[in-house]
Amino acid sequence: METYFSIEVSMFLTLLAAAMWGSWLQIQKHLHGYPIAGVIFWLYTFSFVLIWAITFVVAPFLLDRSILEISLENADTVLTILVGGGFMSMGLYCSLVVVGKVGLLLSTTISGGIGIVLGVFTSIAEEGLPDDRVAQALIILTTVIFITAGFVCAMASSSRDRDHRVKTESRTISVTVILLMLFTAILQNGWSMGTAAGTARGFAPVLTCAYMATGSFLSVLIVTGISFTLKKQWKLVFAVGQSKAPIWMSAAAAFCHYGGNLMSIYSMPALSATVSFLLGKSANVWTIFWGMYYKEFSNISRKTKVFLWSGIGLYFAGIILLGIYYLF
Repeated sequence: METYFSIEVSMFLTLLAAAMWGSWLQIQKHLHGYPIAGVIFWLYTFSFVLIWAITFVVAPFLLDRSILEISLENADTVLTILVGGGFMSMGLYCSLVVVGKVGLLLSTTISGGIGIVLGVFTSIAEEGLPDDRVAQALIILTTVIFITAGFVCAMASSSRDRDHRVKTESRTISVTVILLMLFTAILQNGWSMGTAAGTARGFAPVLTCAYMATGSFLSVLIVTGISFTLKKQWKLVFAVGQSKAPIWMSAAAAFCHYGGNLMSIYSMPALSATVSFLLGKSANVWTIFWGMYYKEFSNISRKTKVFLWSGIGLYFAGIILLGIYYLF
């Protein structure tokens, strides 16, 4: 399998991509009534345009044949990547619904935990496990560490709300909600489904990213398009007579989201899709750091601080474990 960067550079780029992924969601704090569905629509519209523009520019230098010829020759891979991209964007959309129904703690613990396990297994199914038993043990251990880190950080958020006396609604976890969390986790696994297929089959990374963006755009266009039409929200989505700031923020978010995706996909051949997926989960740390920047964790109890820094420490422990093995 052709690699594009050294292991050191690949790890750096993947962690940088995770920082970009953990940062773009901050757009939610500046919407001022603009619908989140509108952000999702513009996010994947701009992502589609950005990635294909890059693809057409670099294709003559990176590809030995035309995009059409390579795509037709690898039609099954292209289809898998398209479906993966569609699932990923719908998973993000559904995750916002899940958080609203069950809260951050349960969403992170159940849906997020299932998502990590599914992502690891999907990547392994495509490319197989490394022969080295130490590497196998590290993958399992890091998976457990990141699931635990997500739970502990969610506990920190819950404890912070109690410190700030934020009232949280009592939520009943029905069978329907549990199925929704499972469905969301399966959809979010589209990232591993598409990128692992492209990496394991030696498909050009720039095309892997382009078809992921295409699948994301088409699925979001269909789902949000129907919703906007039924609710007569198209003027609101295009911010007619209103500030266009949410649209331009969505463009910046697209750069972070799919710009990060492109760096991650190009780094996968050196690291493996499995390790890349796990490193990408450090995006949650940046979400926490942004929360600290916005003073969401100011005036908190010692108990909350213990949860907060323990969760952050677990994420860094997982990163360091993978780094020690692959770098040394």
